[in-house]
Amino acid sequence: MRLLLTGCFGFIGFNYLNYIHKNFNKDFEIIGIDSLESTCSEKNRKLLPDLNNFEFFEETILNIEELKIENIDIVINFAAETHVDNSIFRPEKFVESNILGLTHLLKFAAKNNVENFIHISTDEIYGSIKDGYFKEEDSVEPSSPYSASKASAELISKAFTKTYGLNINMVRPGNNYGIYQQPEKMIPYSIANLLSNKNIELYGTGENVRHWLFVDDTSSAIMKIIETKQINEIYNIGSGYYLNNLDLSKKILNLLDLDESRLDFVEDRPGHDFRYATDFSKLENIGWSPEANFDDELYNIVNWYKNNEDWWREEYNYIVEKNRSKRLNIK
Repeated sequence: MRLLLTGCFGFIGFNYLNYIHKNFNKDFEIIGIDSLESTCSEKNRKLLPDLNNFEFFEETILNIEELKIENIDIVINFAAETHVDNSIFRPEKFVESNILGLTHLLKFAAKNNVENFIHISTDEIYGSIKDGYFKEEDSVEPSSPYSASKASAELISKAFTKTYGLNINMVRPGNNYGIYQQPEKMIPYSIANLLSNKNIELYGTGENVRHWLFVDDTSSAIMKIIETKQINEIYNIGSGYYLNNLDLSKKILNLLDLDESRLDFVEDRPGHDFRYATDFSKLENIGWSPEANFDDELYNIVNWYKNNEDWWREEYNYIVEKNRSKRLNIK
């Protein structure tokens, strides 16, 4: 079976590639696409073990139709701009990648009669929920340019199913965490700040709640969808583990033997959703369940970033300077 992975050296894509290598290496011939825009993605490429069944193209999905790629059975689209803060300052980049780029990829898939197209969306498209849990059939109310671009991507995908007969499954995972995550995301950024003698920065009161999902559980959910031959479905992916940003920060401080004086509360960002929560029983009904323990994995993650500064330091320094420029309104 020939599998096309876009964004294969990004956070979720690279972890998925490693997951396949460890568990299903002989079952797939893999074609990978990544633009390698970040230094972390470039380093992930160098970390990948030699695979006899892997072919790589350094390219953006905007140009997918120009590449000589044929006989693809399944496409998994990990390629995306994902950081909400960045979408507030540069929404046009998110439209370009997450909507226009996806459209080119969908055209490629339809033209090449791909059997199954799996699009990685997000639980953020639902917006915030005070109580209870969102189900797949609930309406979406995105709050940020990022989540709006992902909601738009789902509509484009549905149109390709109706117009071109393309089989598409869409998954809406919670907040993924794990190793190889770029240090602009909350967990690695907080760890990197502390390891750089800076404080953790918390928006508002830090009480915003997220649905935390270990990246290997995301990978196993995608494999379950492939194995059970699901077609034209939407699945929430979750763990059932909810934690607000303040309590998460306290856990990180504890693992580094630091106290709460290393917390800085900063002005809240615009459109900041308060609580994400999803019902993922539909996915459980096809035989999947999450396995990770949050505290165990967070311990491993903190130690990994402590021991792999050469992986994240360059990208982190760039992010710190970029954030400083934003505060000074320098473009």
